[in-house]
Amino acid sequence: MGDAGPESDPTASKRPKLQSTTNQPQSAVRCKYFVQRKKRYCKMTVGTGKEYCGEHEPTAAEPVAASGADRLPCPLDPKHSVSAAKLEKHLKICNARPPAEQKPYLVPGINCTSSDDEQPEAAGREEKVTKLADIPPAELLELIGKVSALYESAGPLIKEQSPRHSILADELTVEGYGPQTLKHLVQSSALLGLAEQCDFLRPDTTFVEFGAGKGQVAYWLARIVETAPLARSAVLLVDRASHRHKKDNKIETREIVQRVRADIADLELHRVELIEAGAGRSGVVGIGKHLCGAATDLALRCLVRSGTSGSSVRGCLFALCCHHRCDWRTFAGKRFLLESGITRAEFESIVRMVSWAVCGTGRSRERQQEDDRPDRCGLTRPEREAIGRRCKRLLDIARLRYMERHGYEASLKYYVTSDVTLENVCLVCVKK
Repeated sequence: MGDAGPESDPTASKRPKLQSTTNQPQSAVRCKYFVQRKKRYCKMTVGTGKEYCGEHEPTAAEPVAASGADRLPCPLDPKHSVSAAKLEKHLKICNARPPAEQKPYLVPGINCTSSDDEQPEAAGREEKVTKLADIPPAELLELIGKVSALYESAGPLIKEQSPRHSILADELTVEGYGPQTLKHLVQSSALLGLAEQCDFLRPDTTFVEFGAGKGQVAYWLARIVETAPLARSAVLLVDRASHRHKKDNKIETREIVQRVRADIADLELHRVELIEAGAGRSGVVGIGKHLCGAATDLALRCLVRSGTSGSSVRGCLFALCCHHRCDWRTFAGKRFLLESGITRAEFESIVRMVSWAVCGTGRSRERQQEDDRPDRCGLTRPEREAIGRRCKRLLDIARLRYMERHGYEASLKYYVTSDVTLENVCLVCVKK
C-alpha cells in the first residue's frame, strides 16, 4: 500500500482554517492596550477594523454617538466598562449597584472609631504623610530604637503552632491540587484546628467569617456543624463584594448559613437576621483569613460593639496580614500607641517599615547577591527584615491591648509555618 494523499487525510480540510487565522493583520488580532501592571500588551483579540478590545476601547469626552465609541465607564463602578447600547440593562444587574433598601444592620462608619480610643492628639486635622526616603537617617533610627524598646518590653509574644483539623485531612491528599490551592487549604485547616484548640467549636454558636470572599473557611465550618454535629449552630459570611463561584453555595443545609453583603465598617452584627434569630445561642465567634490591614481593626471593633449590645461574643481568631494597609483613623490600638509615645506621624512611618519584613527589597536576586551593602541608615537587608517584623508585632501588641481592655484574653500564635506563608501569625481572643 502506498502513502495516502491529501484527499484521504481526514485532517486536511482543517488546515486552511488554521492558516487563515495566522494570515490576519496584526492590528486585527491583538489589542494595542498596554497593561501597566503586567508590563505587556493586552492579549485579547479585537473586532474587524478595531485596534482595541471591548474592555480597553478608548472613550471620548463627547457623546458616544459623536465619538463612535461603543463602550463607556460604568456609572456605578468606573473600574469596568459597558456597551452604551446595554447600559440600562447593565445598571439593573451590576454588582456595584446599591441595595434597593437600606438594611437595618448597616450604619455608615459605625465601626471606624470608638470614643475610648480617641484622644485629643489623635483627632483633628489630617497630617501630611512623609515617605521613608524623606526622613533623615538619624530620625528614622531613633524611631526604630523606640519600636525595638516597646517590642522588647512586651516580653514573649507568640505561642506554639496550632494543630490541624481532621475535616480537611482527605482534601489535603488530593493529588490534582496545585500549590496555591493546597496553601489555602492548609491555612483553613490550621485556623479550624486553632478554633478547636480554643474550644470555639461548640453547639449553639454562630460562626462569623469576616471578609469571607468565596467562603472557603465558612464552607468547612458548615461541614463541621453538619457532621459533628454542633446543634443549633450556624455560619454567617460577611463580605462587601459579590463573588462568583462561592464555596458556600455548596453547603447542603441551607438554613444554617447566611451571606451578608456589607462593609465591616458599617456592620451592626447583632442586628443581622441570623444573629437575631439565634438569640438563644450561647455565643458568637469571629474568624477571618483574608482581613487585610484596617479590615482586622474594623472586625475587632464590630465584635466589641456587638458584645456590648446584647450579643454574647465568645471570641475570635484572625489571621493577620497586610499591616501596610493599616489606617490611623480606624486603627484599634491608637490608645496604646499614644500612651507609649508613638505619634500619628510615627505610626505612618511604622506602617511603611512593615513592608521590609515580607515584601522583599525591590531588587532582582542577581542584584541582591551583587549589591547587599547597608542602606543609608547603615542597615543590612536581614536587619531591615527583622525591624519590619518588630513593626508588625508592635501594631499587633496595640490590638492585643485593645481587646484586653474590653475583657478578652488575647494572644498571638503561629498558625502555619513560614514556608506556607510569611504572614503566619494569628490573633486569638477569648472572652474572660
